[in-house]
Amino acid sequence: MGYTDNYERDPYGIIAFFLRNDYDHGRFFDREISHYETELARANLNNVQRLGKIWERAAKKQGDIGRLIDDAQHATNEFHSLLAYTMDKSLHCEVIISTPLSLIDHMVREAEESQRIFKLIDSGETYTPSDAIIHESVFWLRQMADHLGYIHHYVDLSNYDLHHQITQMTEKFQRLLLQAQALQTMIRPPRNKMLPVLDQFRKMLIPEVQDLEKFKLELDDLIKKCAAATTSPPDLLEHIAREAHHLWRNLEDEVIS
Repeated sequence: MGYTDNYERDPYGIIAFFLRNDYDHGRFFDREISHYETELARANLNNVQRLGKIWERAAKKQGDIGRLIDDAQHATNEFHSLLAYTMDKSLHCEVIISTPLSLIDHMVREAEESQRIFKLIDSGETYTPSDAIIHESVFWLRQMADHLGYIHHYVDLSNYDLHHQITQMTEKFQRLLLQAQALQTMIRPPRNKMLPVLDQFRKMLIPEVQDLEKFKLELDDLIKKCAAATTSPPDLLEHIAREAHHLWRNLEDEVIS
C-alpha cells in the first residue's frame, strides 16, 4: 500500500494508524537483524504478522471495537517488550543488529504512545485543547527530529546538498522541540485555557510540519526513481511522512489521537 493521508479519524482509523506504525517498524527492523540472530528474527516476524492481521481488521472496521482495542494492546505490548529487551541487549553489546540504538528507542517510544492512545480510546478520557497541543508537540516533535537524523543516516554521503538541507531541518526541529518542552513546563496543569503564546506556537508549527511532510514525500519520490543514493528501507519515507501528517492534523484539530 502506498502513501495515504486520508484515513478516517474515528476510533478504528486511529487504532489502524498506530498499528500500522508498529507493523512498519517491525518490517524495517527485520532487515537489520543479523542472520546469526535467528531467535530475535523469528520473534520479530511473529510480532509483525500479528500486528499486520490486527491492523487489517482495524482498517476494514471489522469486529467489536472493545475486542479490537484489547487485541491491539496485547500485540503492541509484546512488540514493545521485544524492542525494549533488544535495546537493553544492544546497550550491553550482546546482539548483532545494524539498527542504531536511538532508532530502537524511537520505536519503543512509539509503541508506548500506541498503548497510551489505545487506553485513551478505551477509557473515553477527556482533555483540554491546551493539553492536547502540548502533548502532541512534545511527543511528535522529538520523533520528527529523529526522522531527520535517520534520513541523514540512510542517505549516501555523496548527496552533499541533500545532507545540508537535512542538517538545517534537523536543527530547526530540535529548536521547535526545545520550545515545546519549555511551554510544557511553563504552562502548568490544569491547562483550562488556551493561552495566546501556546496558540501562536501551534499556528507557527503547523506549516513547518506540513513542509516537512512535503520534503519527505519529495525525497521518497527521488528514492523510488533511484535518483538519490540511499540505503533507506522500502517505504520509510512514506511512513514518516504519514506521521508528520498525523501531527499537523492533530494540531489543527487540537486533539490527542
